[in-house]
Amino acid sequence: MPALFEDKKRDRTSPKKAGEDDFAFYDSSARKPFALYRQLVNGWLAEFPQTEQADLVKRLRGGSNVQYQATMAEIVVHAALRRLGHNVEIHPFCPHPTRRPDFLVKDANGGPLAFVEVTTFGPDLETVGRDNREAAIYNALETVKLPAGWLMGYSVEKHGKSSPSLGKLRSEVEAWGAQECGDNVQHMPSRIFDATDWKIELTLHGGYDKEKLYERKIAAAMSGVRSVAPHLDLRQALEIKGQRYRISETPYLIVVADCKGSIPVGDHVADALIDALFGSPCVHFRRRPDGGFDTENDRTNDGYWGRHGAPRNRNVSAVVIFPEPNLWKLRDERWQPLIAYNPFEANPLSRGLLPLPGYDLDSEAEYVRKGGTQLADILELPAAWPPDD
Repeated sequence: MPALFEDKKRDRTSPKKAGEDDFAFYDSSARKPFALYRQLVNGWLAEFPQTEQADLVKRLRGGSNVQYQATMAEIVVHAALRRLGHNVEIHPFCPHPTRRPDFLVKDANGGPLAFVEVTTFGPDLETVGRDNREAAIYNALETVKLPAGWLMGYSVEKHGKSSPSLGKLRSEVEAWGAQECGDNVQHMPSRIFDATDWKIELTLHGGYDKEKLYERKIAAAMSGVRSVAPHLDLRQALEIKGQRYRISETPYLIVVADCKGSIPVGDHVADALIDALFGSPCVHFRRRPDGGFDTENDRTNDGYWGRHGAPRNRNVSAVVIFPEPNLWKLRDERWQPLIAYNPFEANPLSRGLLPLPGYDLDSEAEYVRKGGTQLADILELPAAWPPDD
């Protein structure tokens, strides 16, 4: 079976473009971090049965970036389980007559330890289409001709639904730049360009090195603010997969990868996990006899696992959230994959199956944050990751 990344000469050193295909970039870059990345991924793929490798390679090469990241999440989880010494069966039989989860982890005697399903949440098709159209606009503006020493700031004021004429937009921006850019580098003219139903605000910034040839003309960019609710995305993914295979008598672990960029800041990974499982945070106000108010922090009763006295989905033994399936932040403390064990689990999952940091009951039956082994260490990634370029 041929490797995903072939052994060939590569000479590209430029960074990834907005909207560029993940596989195309990783396959073309000659920089050291991506050479090591290709080596790792090829090695992990080779650990799958040959009958599975062809499908994985097809998905990685021919799908969208979301599909690439989703497939990588499966490969990474498989690699981690194997490095922990587990026997892993691919697409095993399960209680459902036709559906197959991703993995069945077995002990040394072939006995089942847990079913493992790797799933994702990603952007909807409308958002993907919009982002692809914006990427084309952004990349076109990156290559406009500006007077020496001048670059641009970029902001989308209104996202359109059409694909505007990029040649016309470039010409308008170049004419504007030629007119506005002068010797006064404190002068920062801005203008909103109408490109069919898009509105793009550009600001000219002077004072850059006039002797340097800048490949990219956008010095700063803002693409607008998205409404994100990662706990809702995670909860929806669990609702889809929790009962899909009718698993009820064997431990069941669901790994959910964020392919949407739904978690805006790494420090929010834990919040997204807990809010999805045990309910959204809320505050109750109670009026006292004297007319004042007392407040009490609580959670709404919409958590995937419910609450004490009213548990739900007890068949799902644990959940892992994988916030950045592209691997590059696995040494960043803020972006660590976390595991949460179900305090109401019907089928206890071995704590050594995938011993990530996360949440579990302590000896006093309190649900607390616990340490574990980072995924980067399980995968045996270099201590300096990403590696120096």
